Amino acid sequence: MKLRDQFNRLYQLMHDQKQPGLPALADAMHCSERNMRHLLSKMQEQGWLRWTPARGRGHHSELEFRVTPDALALDQIQGLLAQGELEQAFASLGRQQKKQLAARLPEFLDLRDGNRDVLRLPMYRQVSTLDPMHAYGRLEAHLVRQIFSRLMTFDHQTRSLRPVIAHHWEHNADGSVWHFWLRPRLHFHDGSDLGPEDVKASFLRLRDQPSMNQRLYRHLLRVETGPDRRVSFYLKHSDWLWPHLLATSMSSVVPRQRARNFAQFPVGSGAFQVIRNNPYQLTLRAFASYYREGALLDEIDLWVIQPCVAEPTFDMQYGYTPPGQANQQQQRVDESGCTYLIMNPDTPLLRQQSGRQQIAAILQPESLFPENSPARKPAYGLLPEWQHRPPLPPPQRVAAGTRLRLISGQTKEMRQLAEQIKALLEQAGFSVEWKTITLKEQIARDWLQQCDLYLGREMLHDDKDFGCFEWFGNDSHFRHWLPDSMNQWLDKQLCDIQSMPAASNRMQAYAGIGRELVQGHWIMPVSHESHFVSVSPHIAGVRMTPLGFVSFCELWVKKELSKAC
Repeated sequence: MKLRDQFNRLYQLMHDQKQPGLPALADAMHCSERNMRHLLSKMQEQGWLRWTPARGRGHHSELEFRVTPDALALDQIQGLLAQGELEQAFASLGRQQKKQLAARLPEFLDLRDGNRDVLRLPMYRQVSTLDPMHAYGRLEAHLVRQIFSRLMTFDHQTRSLRPVIAHHWEHNADGSVWHFWLRPRLHFHDGSDLGPEDVKASFLRLRDQPSMNQRLYRHLLRVETGPDRRVSFYLKHSDWLWPHLLATSMSSVVPRQRARNFAQFPVGSGAFQVIRNNPYQLTLRAFASYYREGALLDEIDLWVIQPCVAEPTFDMQYGYTPPGQANQQQQRVDESGCTYLIMNPDTPLLRQQSGRQQIAAILQPESLFPENSPARKPAYGLLPEWQHRPPLPPPQRVAAGTRLRLISGQTKEMRQLAEQIKALLEQAGFSVEWKTITLKEQIARDWLQQCDLYLGREMLHDDKDFGCFEWFGNDSHFRHWLPDSMNQWLDKQLCDIQSMPAASNRMQAYAGIGRELVQGHWIMPVSHESHFVSVSPHIAGVRMTPLGFVSFCELWVKKELSKAC
């Protein structure tokens, strides 16, 4: 039995006894007095207790425990935490100890692991999947971009497309055929070659297998591979947005052969590869054979840290600064997108536009949160620059007890808004049943026919042009509550948009779609959000994107300069 286990047993048996004699201790531990004396000596050397044996008639032995087993267990796992072995650290603890350790995890984020450049970052939930085809969450989509590569990328600084694993592309006159030439010497994380056949298989998978984004690939007729590492896409109709689609996280190139646990341990070709993924952490290691300029850090170690309070205190935190030391720097980024409310037309009250208008009149955006709120501002269109919400007459009082079922997500922002929506509706006479659901439950959509109102959120990525097309064109929640005639109209508008070579014309057309959806009260804009990101002074390379994240390739740890400098 290990010495720590023996100490734990001794503590449980004797922690409320201050003057036990050596015979009593030996009897309790089922060993000889000589062996007990040896154990006490060893434990005292470790600083766990103080043992003073009785000397002379009338004196008593004294036993003083200086640590508890819980405190000892937490202190002794610091070495495991320094090595980033969270799963092993938690495995050695009981239920209560796990709670105590979870509360202390932020203290260990800044521990150094030898000479390696490792940055540990907190995240408030476990990653659901790392398969690009099913990575619907904001966090998952960002991580996919670090792990996988794509044919194209959208440079948000220059606001333009540029090739990535492709080095050149061409198209025919009407944009219905697109040719891409791959770079040589491309490899996946497992060392296998990345070639045209992998690209072909990746896009046929996106077209043929069910996902929320499958609609975006349905006009792909076929994919051909040719000499000089060429991949050609043949489409049913003109699509000048096709290269934009190839830059999205869902269009990441995956290997033709994938293991069963691919969603948990994916094999990509990006700057980082997954080396650990468990309920406590996700560890990404720089890929040594990356075809572009490599990452500045050896590892990014993401720890799942549940907030100690009911509400998360950060959107994203880069580095840990202990209380009382240098203040964290704060960066703000405004989202391009919208938090919105959609209404179920199968509900009798909401079947007609007048009923949906009644809800919109009650829930005026400016009444949902404080004026000059730093985190959000009222939305009068689906994008911040759109003003599509029409003036509405004062709402009429509804019959007392009229029931509405509201569903929202579980983030801090969603709960705050849902609480206010519930309060305003109840003031107007409704009886509101409110339920929060997880991201996984939102994706499953079993709730669609079990509620009347859904509070959702759409965040556009760097490429606002294609972000609008993706929002309106994929299998979004709101499309399930649109009548068939509206869905057909929307598909026709989107097909026309694909035939427009000019981005300015496309943006005007998106605005027309947004106006129709808002003024028909199919989607009710609520707010436009901002992210606030905390950055420690020693973390450099933090350049925010509209999704509130940064490229992990650009991050580095700035070592403290010596005073002589």
